[in-house]
Amino acid sequence: MGVVALTPVLGRLPFLTVTLDGQGTTTSGATLATFVILVLVFVVSFAIGRRPKGNRPFSRAWLKEWLAAALPRITIAALLSLAFYLVSTVISDPQAGVRAACNSPLNPITSQPVTRERVDKAAEGMKQLSAAAGAGDAGLVTRLFVGSDTHNLTHDIDGRLRQADPELGKQLCMNVVTIEKQLTGKIDPVTVKRAADMAAGLLEQAAAKPGVLQN
Repeated sequence: MGVVALTPVLGRLPFLTVTLDGQGTTTSGATLATFVILVLVFVVSFAIGRRPKGNRPFSRAWLKEWLAAALPRITIAALLSLAFYLVSTVISDPQAGVRAACNSPLNPITSQPVTRERVDKAAEGMKQLSAAAGAGDAGLVTRLFVGSDTHNLTHDIDGRLRQADPELGKQLCMNVVTIEKQLTGKIDPVTVKRAADMAAGLLEQAAAKPGVLQN
């Protein structure tokens, strides 16, 4: 019952929103939530636990007796907190699939060369995609991305970019896959806009990397 009662309170803490609002979690958020749960249970156990008698308050003997009475509750709280941490960081992390998809380069979609013109047009396409998402036009978002060279280029460039700058390539991949996943279900305009903005900037950086462009 104590855990159920604490859930609404934790959900209202702003620094735990990333963990409890259904949008996934971060390791830092889950760790902080686990710590808060342990502290709260510790305080509650101290407040309502059996009070040691016959010893001076907060003496060594008093604390030892209190700890013996509170230990079972603290152990249960620790196990529940561990379960909460594991669920938050592993099961409900929406980025886990994105990271897994980008462990290796995306497969090319076309055999066209990766030219400066294509990269510039794809970066501009991402900016248009961001504007469409910002306007809440899900239909336009889909039309601008699916089947367009804005999308194709991000796949075609990935292998070459990974060779020039592995981290930059992986970041571009993660933003592209984020958009792809959004288009398979209900589109979150904020997520799409953020990913498109990031992808546009990363494409501009990619064009400056030696060995990426094919002239």
